Amino acid sequence: MLSRMSSLLGGSQIVAAAADASDALVSMTGGGRTEIRHSRELYVLTRQRLAKWVVSRAHPERFMFSMDIVTALTQAAAQRLGMDVDVGVYDIATTRSGDVCVLAGLQGLQSGGREQLAVCILRSSRVSTEPDVVGLWPLRYAPDAELSQSGPSCPRLVLPEGGPGMFVVLRTAVIGLMVPTAGASFEEVISFRAEDSILGISTAPRFPYVQHESSESNLVLMCAGTGVLQVCIEVGKIIGAVTSAGVDTGADADDGEIRTNSAAWPSLGTRIGKAPRASSPEREYQTQIEQAVFFRFGNDHNPLLFTIKSQATGVDPALETAALRVSQAILDNTSHFIVDRLDLGSHLNERLRRTRAVMQFIADSGLASKISRETRVQLCAHSEKLAAAVALWTYQNDVWAAKRGAAAQLLDNLVASFLESAGLQTRDSLRMFFRQHVAAIGDVLVFMQRNLAALRRALDDSESGRRDSQLVSYEANRVVVGALQAAFVYRFQNATLYDIDGSTESNGAFERWTEHPAIVDLLVQRLEGSYRLCRDISGQHCASVYERIVATTLPSDEDPSDANRSLAIFDDAVSVSHPSLPDAAESDSSEEARMRLISDDPYVSSLALLRETIDQVGPLANLCFRVFVDRITYLQATGSSEAHVLVSRYDAVRPRYLLCLVPLARASVAFRLAEEYHDLASLVTLVFTTERSNAAIYLRKYVERFGRDFADTLFAYYEKRQAWASLLNAQDSSFDVWLKEYVEKRTERDPHGLVAQIGWIHDVKMNDFSAAATKLARAGRDSAEVDQARTMLSLSKLAFVAAECQDGARNEVHARLEDALEMCEVQENLSQYLMAIVRSNRSHAAEILWRRRDDVSDKKAVLDAAMLTTTPEIRHERPALYIVYNELVRCIWNGRMLSVEDLVDALTFPDNMPATDSALASCSSDDAEQCNALIRERYSLAIDILSRASISLSEQTREAALKTIWRRVFLKDDWSAIRKRLGGNVPDSELRAELARTHLHAVLESCLATRELSHPDWYLLPADVFAAADLDYLVSARLAPRFASESDAGSGWQPLTSTTVPALNKDYGEEDSRLRAAIKCGLESYYAEILRTVSDQVNQCRLSADADASDMDAASSASTEALDVEDEDVRMESD
Repeated sequence: MLSRMSSLLGGSQIVAAAADASDALVSMTGGGRTEIRHSRELYVLTRQRLAKWVVSRAHPERFMFSMDIVTALTQAAAQRLGMDVDVGVYDIATTRSGDVCVLAGLQGLQSGGREQLAVCILRSSRVSTEPDVVGLWPLRYAPDAELSQSGPSCPRLVLPEGGPGMFVVLRTAVIGLMVPTAGASFEEVISFRAEDSILGISTAPRFPYVQHESSESNLVLMCAGTGVLQVCIEVGKIIGAVTSAGVDTGADADDGEIRTNSAAWPSLGTRIGKAPRASSPEREYQTQIEQAVFFRFGNDHNPLLFTIKSQATGVDPALETAALRVSQAILDNTSHFIVDRLDLGSHLNERLRRTRAVMQFIADSGLASKISRETRVQLCAHSEKLAAAVALWTYQNDVWAAKRGAAAQLLDNLVASFLESAGLQTRDSLRMFFRQHVAAIGDVLVFMQRNLAALRRALDDSESGRRDSQLVSYEANRVVVGALQAAFVYRFQNATLYDIDGSTESNGAFERWTEHPAIVDLLVQRLEGSYRLCRDISGQHCASVYERIVATTLPSDEDPSDANRSLAIFDDAVSVSHPSLPDAAESDSSEEARMRLISDDPYVSSLALLRETIDQVGPLANLCFRVFVDRITYLQATGSSEAHVLVSRYDAVRPRYLLCLVPLARASVAFRLAEEYHDLASLVTLVFTTERSNAAIYLRKYVERFGRDFADTLFAYYEKRQAWASLLNAQDSSFDVWLKEYVEKRTERDPHGLVAQIGWIHDVKMNDFSAAATKLARAGRDSAEVDQARTMLSLSKLAFVAAECQDGARNEVHARLEDALEMCEVQENLSQYLMAIVRSNRSHAAEILWRRRDDVSDKKAVLDAAMLTTTPEIRHERPALYIVYNELVRCIWNGRMLSVEDLVDALTFPDNMPATDSALASCSSDDAEQCNALIRERYSLAIDILSRASISLSEQTREAALKTIWRRVFLKDDWSAIRKRLGGNVPDSELRAELARTHLHAVLESCLATRELSHPDWYLLPADVFAAADLDYLVSARLAPRFASESDAGSGWQPLTSTTVPALNKDYGEEDSRLRAAIKCGLESYYAEILRTVSDQVNQCRLSADADASDMDAASSASTEALDVEDEDVRMESD
């Protein structure tokens, strides 16, 4: 034998001539029989060449051919792949049909210099001719270790019984293949652990090869640790699937054909019907995941190495698809790896473990980042639904074991109805659902809630039915809590595995099954139904709980039309008038002490049913809030417009069902939920409602935990209930800083609100006198009471002095404070004058007039004051404006602050304001003088007040008020009579004397000389003061809206009739008519003469004053020089 083989291995002259000196034997294999008796083909593969011999027992061996196999394969690879690669050969085998299979290595395809294996098919038309390369298929599996053409690292190609199944055996892996020419393609990889490497292989070939196809291809392995293993390819199933589905041998460039003579080669990427490619990446991933999920987990002694790799950059869609298919098949119980069991609970737990193993395997392989968050959420959802199914099946088993009544069959009956509505009917609907339709578990919960109301209404017709109706609601809570709680527990326990925390990125946001709007509605309805169920049961069996429920008005319970329910136990929790409610432990102990439970079974004892239902409210609230938070997060991540609506709903639902736990004696649960869901407003309410004696301790704890947010919520709570002492009495230094910032924000948002009015107290505490002065000044201007306004402005002045501001800002602020204080003083003097007028005209002069705020005597005094300061003529000619004046008098009488425009009207409209020295006798001399000066100079005073307040008035308001003042100044004198007296030959002295006696002369003299109002800014000509130009503003914008409704009655205004606007227009028209008549009587010329005369007098007075000041300065200088001389003499004497 050795002598015969020597020529085949290189001893022959023919081989020696063709072989290279560096060439060496790689492998050889026997082929089929030949026509010569007792002869077979023998193929010899070297590193460079492929030789063929025919050997026989009776005849000498015959050499057929020797070809350069490397060159042939290199050319085929270049044609197949479109690129030049380096080719090496590793093994050879022959197929049943006589084709030659060569296992080659392609260098240059893989990154990092790794070599990729390929299967090559060579075929020849004759025995003695060199074969042609008819197929070359690179394998998807790329070995990690370096390959060699000899030794343990050399890959081997094995074709049991000549195919069609074949194996490529590596050191730690076996690749199972199907010969592509068989009409189907198949490639799977089985990896082994490093310590369990392959030592040897064996097959059971039959010689000669039989012509019929074998249904299986078997390979026996000898492993280092495990021993003998068998690997089998079920060829019949693969070919049968192709035959039944139809084969699509697409001839695109990706299918791996080399086109020769326009005939397409079969491909390893063959499609089977419309299913994914049998050898596509999805199929490869799916197979590897299935192997790991069903054969790795739970079997630590398995010799196979379950690994998966991805070359994709970023997310791998193929891996995502494969993982979802495996997980969905387990969820739907359609995977052929799942063994059905009679024990449905074990069956469901097994499926739950397998779905979790899908993600566990991907994470262990380091590929969690290769699947998107959406896919991870879907994988987690599959396991969540199975966890919920396990919980519901456990619940149903407990129900069956307890042998309850009809209400306990709620889940069974509803599942049967649900499947029937979907067109599915079976004898055991519940088991069918848990085996095949667990994916619809969320739909079952929604279906239950939608049909629950009708079911309960049908049961409420009788006494026993009402009891069953309550039990049905209780069982529905058990179903909902059991299913959703199990799902959320699984999600939170495996959040790290699935890498899904509470945050949701806008890219990849995915709606979980528990975030569906129907689930949100379901939980809200179950919460409301549970609270009502507690009320109904306690109304019959537990008075203490019922009284607390009835006495409690929850948020959104208030009826706007019912004023008596506007204050609930939670609306003014700061007040000690409301009793504290007991906690759970206190309530339970007291109830048990008074009434022992007959039984702990809710089906036997109504009190037990009440206690169980109360205990369900907390978990239901927790689930409801969690679903709300998840749904809001999802909508915000997707940018949905529904997010704002859902947030508003959540803000209304959360405090309602947190606070409903208090009358149910579960305040501790409410505290925990409020802390978890960051409901700080409810926390503050709970502290003051249930833990009033320990409120300081709780508040300090929550401030340390939540910081600034809780402090702001506490401040808002105090503000809402107007607990100003509690708000401002902050003992902590950090509270002082936060309170100041809170007050500043509220002041900026509402400069005229209550917080802005009292914020100065905290500013004084913080020694911020500048801010206190600003707030006090604003509060004084906004005050409705004269006394209060004067007090605030005086305090502002003191705070301003203490602030030690810079001179520029100090002068401006000081001037504005003085102006505001002067307005208060003017209104107080006007009030004293009106009271004096009324007192002087009453029968009992000594009668004391009190401000009694709109009582009968007070109203009569207001009418008297308005009538005594006006003439019948003006009341008849301008009745609407007289009504306005009457209301202004009432405001003054009641001590309410007037605006600048209202004060101008109060000073300029009355035409009969005599001096009241006798009436003011009871006042001090200074007050009496101020009142009389006010009356004498009320027109110029009105202009002065307007000039001081102009900085805070609009241009239109300022111009309209100034025109009103000058128009009424011009109408004060009888210009027709003056014209008659000056119509003849009148000397200049008499002309000057007559004009000097006019009210216009007195007003101009006061404005120019006394008040020094700049000309011409605050002076108007008679032709420029008509009301017609500002009539729309004066009537429609200013006066009419203030009398439109009774809503302003609290501010001192009384509503007028619908004729207000026409009447006011008529009155202003009357003023304009009288002004035109005065102009025709020469008012403009008289005004010019009076203005010239007064201006000359003022200028002369100023010149005289300047001269006197110069003389005084000269005398002072002379005196200073004399003193200096005397000082010099003293110094000389001292020297």
